[in-house]
Amino acid sequence: MPHSSGGGSSGGGFHSGSSSSGGPSYRTSSHYFAGSTCYVYYGRNGRLHTVYTNNPNSPTKKSTILTFVMLGVMMIAGGLVAFFGGYHNPSKLPTDYSTSILIQDETDVLDEDDEAKLRSTFQEFFTVTGICPSVLAVDNSVWNTHYASLEGYAYDAYLARFKDESHWLIVYSDVGGSHDNWSFEGMQGNDTDSILFTSVTDRFNESLYDSLSDKRPVGESIETAFRLIMPNIMDKNYHLELPLLIFVIVWEGALIAVLVRSILQCFQNKGMQSGTKIEGQPTIKKCPFCDNEYAQGTVIRCPKCGGMLHFDAFGPKE
Repeated sequence: MPHSSGGGSSGGGFHSGSSSSGGPSYRTSSHYFAGSTCYVYYGRNGRLHTVYTNNPNSPTKKSTILTFVMLGVMMIAGGLVAFFGGYHNPSKLPTDYSTSILIQDETDVLDEDDEAKLRSTFQEFFTVTGICPSVLAVDNSVWNTHYASLEGYAYDAYLARFKDESHWLIVYSDVGGSHDNWSFEGMQGNDTDSILFTSVTDRFNESLYDSLSDKRPVGESIETAFRLIMPNIMDKNYHLELPLLIFVIVWEGALIAVLVRSILQCFQNKGMQSGTKIEGQPTIKKCPFCDNEYAQGTVIRCPKCGGMLHFDAFGPKE
């Protein structure tokens, strides 16, 4: 189905076109939660670490390596999508459709000379791209009583006139051909997407908007916009479309977050493997020599200063 290639209006600027997981629920935290088991270990400088987990089996070294390999592959895949998805090599559309160029002026904003120049430019554009451009000029009253926007009217206008996906229809609207309160909207068939990228239609829309804002004739403004994009429209280029750019950013950002979490998890798992399992929550005490915290029942000497701890280090006084 056709979709908007963008548009603009007097005083309103211009705009671009439109275009589950499963498995065990394992959780690890530095704070107690229901159903968790506590592991205590000591890090650099004897610092106390507590890890609560509901996973009875710590990940093996093999599974950890596999996790990092998978994350690396997925990050590379995202980069490849960004590279190849942004590389464009346009090719002319096949002309096996009704290639009629439509210039329908219902408000007399185009004179005979305008229509002749537009038809010549449209024919040249069609020869270069295989896309059949057309223009429809209407009064605001034709659409604003039944449609919320010109885009909705342009969509129906495309479907009513063309039975293919290879046309590009530009709809221009104002008040009685007076060039007041004007707006325009493009509607492109899906088959034109390989040529009419957002970067192309944005240049077209900006040019048309600027010309109309400068009160240049409508026909001249449309022709100028087509002339602007035509010379390089079939060139190979690299441009990442906004939806794909957002996808890649979200994809890579999510993977980086998982990677950071996995690295932290590795340190925690390493500490758990060399640490002490405690039922419930540990009783935290302080070394009488250096004030370093330790978990009662896990060490004889202070992990930081090496001082001998009180005899109750292995349990509460009776």
